[in-house]
Amino acid sequence: MRMGERVAQQPRRVDDRSPERGLGGTLTAPRTLVPALLAAIAYVDPGNFGVNIASGAEHGYTLVWVVVFASCSAMVIQYLAAKLGMATGKSLAEHSAERYPGVGRVLLWAQAELVVVMTDLAEIVGGAIALKLLFDMPLMVGAVCVTAFSLVVLGLKVRGRSRFDSVVLVLLVVIIASLLWQVLIADIDRVALLRSVVPGPLEPSAALLAVGIVGATVMPHALHFHSAASRGRDDGSAPVTQAERLRAGRRTVRSVVIAMTVAGAANVSLVVFSAGLGSEAGSSIESAYAALAANSGQIAATMLAVALLASGLASTLVGVQTGDVVMAGFGRRPIAPLLRRLLAVVPALVILGFGVDPTSALVWSQVVLSFALPGTLIPLLLFTRDRALMGALVNHRLTTTAAALITAVIVGLCAYLVVSGG
Repeated sequence: MRMGERVAQQPRRVDDRSPERGLGGTLTAPRTLVPALLAAIAYVDPGNFGVNIASGAEHGYTLVWVVVFASCSAMVIQYLAAKLGMATGKSLAEHSAERYPGVGRVLLWAQAELVVVMTDLAEIVGGAIALKLLFDMPLMVGAVCVTAFSLVVLGLKVRGRSRFDSVVLVLLVVIIASLLWQVLIADIDRVALLRSVVPGPLEPSAALLAVGIVGATVMPHALHFHSAASRGRDDGSAPVTQAERLRAGRRTVRSVVIAMTVAGAANVSLVVFSAGLGSEAGSSIESAYAALAANSGQIAATMLAVALLASGLASTLVGVQTGDVVMAGFGRRPIAPLLRRLLAVVPALVILGFGVDPTSALVWSQVVLSFALPGTLIPLLLFTRDRALMGALVNHRLTTTAAALITAVIVGLCAYLVVSGG
């Protein structure tokens, strides 16, 4: 039986008001919007705090255009990931394992696990930094607390239903509100900010941060998560028609644009308010916290730490789910959340134990994600342009071209970093 025929026979509901029952989804909300907002958490994780604060403090508004490019790119590729799950009922990891068996599957699996490890590292270290700023908690203890929180929430059941998505969405609101408030009280040069949206040349000193911004904003693990979170349910309902699939695709576009605009606004906010803190503030998040307290008061600094903590907690929840998706897709067998969390916390504890600067660890984790992006983007692009697989939701030629250009730019940025010695 061909892949397209097998997909067509899977009974799934694509009702945009049906509540999710898979990854998250306890809220009765537009079905395409909840997964998109959950995936948006990956775009405001502690890695974003590290690279965007460093970018703003050291280079002012110079790298705002990189943030805007990365945010617009995220809209395109998250749309592709959502479509893949919606049209086929399978995640990106499942398709990759089926399409590229043998060595290809092993290499893609290794790349996906590296992505999960790097994101877990950023989330745990970022949450630990926030706990240190707020409560003077040792970094090692903070890392363990963030890990324990994720296990508690993922195991929480209320009347038999998981509250994973509810907790994540509340934390997203806290992050966005805190960061936008920072911008409102900051002294902003609006003319310079508008000019910075136009792409310009990159100095070698900014190349590393530019690649880190791309890795922090266009998160490869978010593609795995979103493709799984958008899968339909095998609930015995009648197969959907082509017209229904097209309507669902249009709703997906709107949901992704909303979610990625929210995440993009948060990332630009980080660069904008940190631009007024001085170059010394770019050395670490702790330095930015101290500079913000000196410039705008302790309340502003505390709100930054609260936003960072919310980011670490929310993104580690999504990271646990992503790890399960990758393992189930490539390994075809899940790993218990407790064991996966214990494995995920080891790299963070090792780095903190050796005294590595936590902010530097955040920045470099995002650079690694940038180099891993093509291994996720290329299979996703090939799958979503396959009409036999996608049916009515196959890519438009313009969409494929845009995704290919985004991939080429990301590869070019990584190559520039290597050549420039950044």
